[in-house]
Amino acid sequence: MKLFVKNLTHVDLSYFCPVRGVLGESWQADIVLTGKLNDESMVCDFSIVKKMIKQWLDAHIDHKLAVPASHENSIIKTLDDGRTSFEFMHQNGQRFACTAPEQAFAQLPVDEVTADNAAKWVEEQILDLLPAELEAVSVHFHPEQSNEAQYQYSHGLKKHDGNCQRIVHGHRSVIEIYRNGERDRMLDQDWSTRWNDIYLGTQEDLIGIIDENGKRYHHFSYAASQGLFELIIRSNQVYMLDCDSTVESLSSHVAQQLAKENQGDTIEVHAFEGIGKGAISEVKVEK
Repeated sequence: MKLFVKNLTHVDLSYFCPVRGVLGESWQADIVLTGKLNDESMVCDFSIVKKMIKQWLDAHIDHKLAVPASHENSIIKTLDDGRTSFEFMHQNGQRFACTAPEQAFAQLPVDEVTADNAAKWVEEQILDLLPAELEAVSVHFHPEQSNEAQYQYSHGLKKHDGNCQRIVHGHRSVIEIYRNGERDRMLDQDWSTRWNDIYLGTQEDLIGIIDENGKRYHHFSYAASQGLFELIIRSNQVYMLDCDSTVESLSSHVAQQLAKENQGDTIEVHAFEGIGKGAISEVKVEK
């Protein structure tokens, strides 16, 4: 007998791609549980198992940077202060480096992080934690099914008390833009293109610009309640903000920028943060 749960929860994370660099992602999590019927004609107590799996996902992959630990170009170290360092050297000489408390990373034993092998990794980790009567568990991660324009961004919120403070976590997000009360899908797509595979950096967290072997990087660092975070990322993947990168600030920034570019029009931006939630801002700049 099999039981299924569609959209058990959402996980928001970033993962490192050997080709595209760091990517923000939001996955819906579906599960299938396999087992024999018990004396109550049930496989298991559904409510307990759903809660256990969600808690595990929240603790081990949500709001983390998932890295391909088995890739030959991945360098992972534990520093003297207990923090973890992940560095990746691309074939063209570019590098990516993130140093953070250990809990900010999910180290997957793979060459490339995908939704499928991340789900397989989860399955291997959680089966022994579930009730003994369960024979198997299947996990399926997938992005939100949507025809709307989307962008993938990574960021960190140092002022946040929870896991959003981690310097590289992210989201795959829909954006909806209205001009003078009418949906403008060209503006949707335009902004989705601007923030394609982007890291949203806050000006006050920027330590400096590094020029190294003909390559340019942005260097960010901040201290938060979980510890000290540091990031070195290629400059062409960074979009700088003079505000925090909360979804409220992002919707306001997009609306203000588009209102300046379309003076006299009222711009309303619905900026999502992952799946099913977000913020709305409206701005008009007079000619």
